[in-house]
Amino acid sequence: MLNFYILKKSFFLIYSNLFFFVIKLIYSQHTHCYYYNTVFQSGEVWEFVVKYNIGFITINAGYVRFTVDSITLRGKPFYVFKSYGSTNPSYDWIFKVREKFIAYSFCNPLKPYYYKRHSLEGNYFAIEEYKFDYNKKLVYSMVHTSKKGPFKDTIKLNNCGYDLFTAIYAFRNINFDTLKENSIIPINVIVDNQWENLYIRYCGKKLINIDGKNILTYEIKVKVVEGTIFKGGEDTIVYVTTDNKRLPIHVVAEILIGKVLLYIREYKPY
Repeated sequence: MLNFYILKKSFFLIYSNLFFFVIKLIYSQHTHCYYYNTVFQSGEVWEFVVKYNIGFITINAGYVRFTVDSITLRGKPFYVFKSYGSTNPSYDWIFKVREKFIAYSFCNPLKPYYYKRHSLEGNYFAIEEYKFDYNKKLVYSMVHTSKKGPFKDTIKLNNCGYDLFTAIYAFRNINFDTLKENSIIPINVIVDNQWENLYIRYCGKKLINIDGKNILTYEIKVKVVEGTIFKGGEDTIVYVTTDNKRLPIHVVAEILIGKVLLYIREYKPY
């Protein structure tokens, strides 16, 4: 029988290791670290199918959907990034997973303002909430899980620190062609009520085949933290299109048992 503990963890993998690599690519090109958006618009939608592979067996585990909206708060424009991930209904009786994320970002430049995660994994739930205060250089957090009651904290706001979702949209505005192959770039992102410092390795361009189509991409390897699910090391690869949209279209993540595979199956520019 497939290890469905691995299956449930694949959804957090999507939101962490797909996006961990993006943050300090910004440092490699400019003295400032927040980008002005030129590649996406409010109304954009994209969706991944999530597959779990072990040996010769591959199952369609679920999907993840991303949307972009806009809103005005206190006279200032913001982007609203939302995502929803779910196991396929046919697997809910084995292990039900539902993941919801929302992030508010300043439009110009793109930098985090508010972030919230709400996760249900079987009998386990987790809520994370972060509010970014640039005047006081602080992040106000609230974390509540089924294992630990709600608690609030105040964390120092690191320079160029990101939440996961503002980061993924910010990195799409980077010109990857200015990076040298095998460049290592450090990463700074807030996860689980603390700042994580990892890195990515830019590996150059690679032609991949999706649904019978050859697509030229940027290949990026991600350094992940060793734990109950991850081996640790550069075991996650993200492929990003080389056109002006710079979409992550395919992810291959080696885990302790098998692989998690993501393929983009829908994209609407606006």
